[in-house]
Amino acid sequence: MKWRILSKTKNKEIIKILLANRGLKGKKEIEEFLNPKKPEELTSKEVGLDLAQIKKAVQRIKKAIKKNEKIIVYGDYDTDGVCGTAILWETLHRLKANVLPFIPKREEGYGLKVERIEAMAKEGVKLIITVDQGIVAYLQVERANKLDVDVIITDHHVLGEKKPKALAIVHTTQLAGCGVAWFLAKHLQGKSDLDLVTIGTITDMVSLIGPNRSLVKYGLKILQKSQRPGLLALFDFAGLNKNKIGVFEVGYIIGPRINAAGRMDDPMESLRLICTPDENRAISLAQKIDQRNRERQILTEKTVIHAREIWLKEGRGNNLIFVGDESYQEGVVGLVASRLSEEFYRPAVVLSLGKEFSKASARSIKEFNIIEALRSCAEILVAHGGHPRAAGLTVETTKITLLKERLMKIAQDRLKNQDLSPTLKIDLELNLEEVNFELYQQIMKLEPFGQDNPQPIFMSRQVSVV
Repeated sequence: MKWRILSKTKNKEIIKILLANRGLKGKKEIEEFLNPKKPEELTSKEVGLDLAQIKKAVQRIKKAIKKNEKIIVYGDYDTDGVCGTAILWETLHRLKANVLPFIPKREEGYGLKVERIEAMAKEGVKLIITVDQGIVAYLQVERANKLDVDVIITDHHVLGEKKPKALAIVHTTQLAGCGVAWFLAKHLQGKSDLDLVTIGTITDMVSLIGPNRSLVKYGLKILQKSQRPGLLALFDFAGLNKNKIGVFEVGYIIGPRINAAGRMDDPMESLRLICTPDENRAISLAQKIDQRNRERQILTEKTVIHAREIWLKEGRGNNLIFVGDESYQEGVVGLVASRLSEEFYRPAVVLSLGKEFSKASARSIKEFNIIEALRSCAEILVAHGGHPRAAGLTVETTKITLLKERLMKIAQDRLKNQDLSPTLKIDLELNLEEVNFELYQQIMKLEPFGQDNPQPIFMSRQVSVV
């Protein structure tokens, strides 16, 4: 592993050096970082949302409530999607809407499905509100329109070549999917709980510089006081003290458990856990989800070992990892891709092979935009979507070899002459006597830590461990 000292300046306050290392140099942006606005004070403009689209969505939702029209909140199966679905469903439920939540199982595939829309239309649904998906669902929205079903999209994924012709599109890439849902909920009811938006935001690994810092900084305090029976039961099974829950506990203990239901079976289990007011049901669901998480851990480890062996035997030397097998379960390929990408510092595509169609998750490094690469292969793919460093795709199994060749060439061209090894970024070199309680107090001003705001790393030379 390489390492690099980000700052060699020692003639100013350490806090200013740490802020500069995180790209914060101007007086205004430093003030906003150290003293972020309360979430309810954030404007739509500050988070990249179109206020006109929000108002249009609110108007249509209020009309549906007034006319008692059937509404579906159609979410995604990861933690971000589950939390966002819960936020909007609970908000609409409090407003006495005729609303039901729906989150598909992974085997059904990501995003809106024409078959589901058709079935919902037959059941009299008049309004579908997406959560954490829908921004690339052009054909699906077109079908909904023909069936006289209005669609409101709330999403944070990268926009495709053309926008879906939805009734309203509440979209920004600055927030997590649950953050977008939270903003819509706030405009509907004037307030919305922050505990769920905190879990989804941390787990989806969006930047914790900017508006998300506000959501998480204040949201963690709400989460520590949460009275949701489902979350309290989940904390108990995970052995957590709720008063000490921080970014680490959410990102590595709580989030993966909520995710596990969707990875291994039915994401609606996690939604029910989050939303149930019944303590006994919460305990039962938390126990089930805890077991699902244990199964997920075992399956992930087994798949990582197998995929690593294939890569070391057949692919080492290439700039992109591309592995797949019939035994790989769709629910864990994203975790496997993440582990391989981190270990070998390369973009990784891991496929769950099927007879007719295969599904894959891709994870990448900062030097390689994976969603851009997939879009250059769009004619080969059945579906794809995501972010620069994380994406998903569906491909006809007969076209996997062609896809592999194309992605390998793209990676070879874009990563040639690159040193593909991770770099440990050290904030500053310190003398050991400078490591004291005052330094600790300075560091604590930067909390909460997370994406784009990592815990500071310091280096001291000529130190012996005794």
